[in-house]
Amino acid sequence: MPYPYFFCNRTSAGTAFFLLALLPTPSNGAETVEAPMSMYFDDSQLVEVATRAPKPMRQVAENVSIITAQEIEEMHAQSLGEVLSRLPGVFVSATPPDFNGNSFVYIQGSNEEHVLVLIDGVRLNSAMSGAADVNHLPLRIIERIEIIKGPASSAWGSSQGGVINILTKKTGSAAKPIATVSGSFGERQVAQYEADLTGKAGRIGYYLYAGQQDSNGLMNDRYYDSGRVYGKLGVDLPRSSTLTLTGSALDPHYRTTDITLGSAWSPDYNQDIRDRNHFFTANYDTPLTDSLHLNLGARQYERTFIDNRIILPTTLTGTPDDLFYKARWQEKSKGMNIHLSWQDDWQQVSLGGEMNRSEMSTITDYGPWAQTNWWVPAQDNSKPGYEETWGVYLNDTMTFGRLTLTPGLRYDHHSISKSMLSPSLGATLKLREDTLLRAIAARGFQHPILSYLSGGGIWDIRNPALKPEVVTSWQMGVENRSLSFLSFKLNTFLHSIKDTWWVDGFGTYWNGGVTQRQGFEVEAATTPWHNLSLVANTTYVLIKPEDNGEDVASTAANLIVRYQDQQGWRGELAGQYIWWDTRHTGGDGQYGQTENMVWNASLGRTVYSSEWVSCDLYGKVYNLFNGAQDNSVWYQSPDRWVLAGMKLTF
Repeated sequence: MPYPYFFCNRTSAGTAFFLLALLPTPSNGAETVEAPMSMYFDDSQLVEVATRAPKPMRQVAENVSIITAQEIEEMHAQSLGEVLSRLPGVFVSATPPDFNGNSFVYIQGSNEEHVLVLIDGVRLNSAMSGAADVNHLPLRIIERIEIIKGPASSAWGSSQGGVINILTKKTGSAAKPIATVSGSFGERQVAQYEADLTGKAGRIGYYLYAGQQDSNGLMNDRYYDSGRVYGKLGVDLPRSSTLTLTGSALDPHYRTTDITLGSAWSPDYNQDIRDRNHFFTANYDTPLTDSLHLNLGARQYERTFIDNRIILPTTLTGTPDDLFYKARWQEKSKGMNIHLSWQDDWQQVSLGGEMNRSEMSTITDYGPWAQTNWWVPAQDNSKPGYEETWGVYLNDTMTFGRLTLTPGLRYDHHSISKSMLSPSLGATLKLREDTLLRAIAARGFQHPILSYLSGGGIWDIRNPALKPEVVTSWQMGVENRSLSFLSFKLNTFLHSIKDTWWVDGFGTYWNGGVTQRQGFEVEAATTPWHNLSLVANTTYVLIKPEDNGEDVASTAANLIVRYQDQQGWRGELAGQYIWWDTRHTGGDGQYGQTENMVWNASLGRTVYSSEWVSCDLYGKVYNLFNGAQDNSVWYQSPDRWVLAGMKLTF
């Protein structure tokens, strides 16, 4: 489909709403609330993800977005995928789009395995698929999310598409503990119960969390339940040093949907998934001098993923209620890091190294149909896969008045695949007090997924010679707030990827040619006027595949109307439009997709507040106008549903 036709017809709704946000909005002198994007000019907004050491946003050359705990709270979101989907340049695919169904993140046209997801320094990307399912993490524990859009290999190594760095809440600083208890309830027995506690006992600060999410499924063939616990301890040591320990355990159990192939070659089935995982971390942080800081860290992560498939009564082949197959994947990783940061009046240097070891194995039980038609044994124990990676990096930030330069360099070694060198050079220029320019050129990469390289079952033919995908990236952007009531941001990008992976009919991955991803992001936000404010963004990504294949494109737009008054009422009306490229719709269009704008609305307020306790109530309506945002006939969106909640803080 030619580009002009695609853009004019597929983005008309999103573009129209974006233009509304750019219309002049009268200012009200009584309002003092800053627009959300004003952080780009605020030196108090420190960002860690760019060079792994905190520095002001105006010195960050990378295309970075920030989400705070307050923003998450005001969304009344139920999952991290719901939060991330509002950002320009970020696409979230939910399979299914139900209460906490699987959600995978794509940044600027990347694949899901290209996006590195971290929490407390733990890499959540699967050794099996390379992707990280973001929806099972509890939002309550998050203090801040920092997102780099585009390769960040000079700081983080393998991260061709970008980085999502999740920073958890700090431990308490006062002897008197603060507790929060909340609950929300919705249709189809959707429920969430959460409690957290923060405080300090002597030298030990703590933050403790426990929660539970449940749903009978907003569509009849689905369900979800998950128990979650998290804890953080911070120990004050001599010489202003600290020791921080964290731990988390998640146990999501859900049914995705009924897969009805309608084929005599494979049974119809339902899919029941269990995804147990836990991690532990330890970090020691100490100032060596007034200018030099040292951080030492260690972490361990384990995951058991169980994919259980049972044949449906509607099947054309096989026996209903028989086992189709049950796969049990087990992953383990251990890692450690050392980081030194040095800073004076005009320069900040980050130097460090990290190491990670991962292993993966699987056991698959096959039912009678698979044993007869696929000629497989009743149980297949795969050959385990192992890998070790380590990297060293050096990043610098040099300020010359209004100009900041940020060179970076990292070397990564992989025990199976090729070692990589990743340079970057970025710059920001504060053109005026209200205008910031930035640009970055970087070379990044993606190490092959462990399951592509090593291990596997009876059918798997791995390719240990598979090379990393290598990306050369260029990004340029401008932020402006010359109008007192409006903040504006524009970013353009071009990513050229060579040695792209492709898979043959036997499931083996090989290196191919060159693919390009290019496009732009635009976002704008107004300051409040008569208690109302607007936030809008739109993204366009054009993908030029290898070997001169047909170009494909994705487009997304968000419009958010917010209300907040002096009486404590807070509400929003949020609309989202998305048009997926053909990689997410089956390639040949057989799955189709819809182009509706989907709207959610919420309203809440603090109904009681005293010295000892406060109470907040809210209500939220999802898919207000019964829109559809499907990219698959199997994973369809539920119609309108309602949720209400309450939070008590002691």
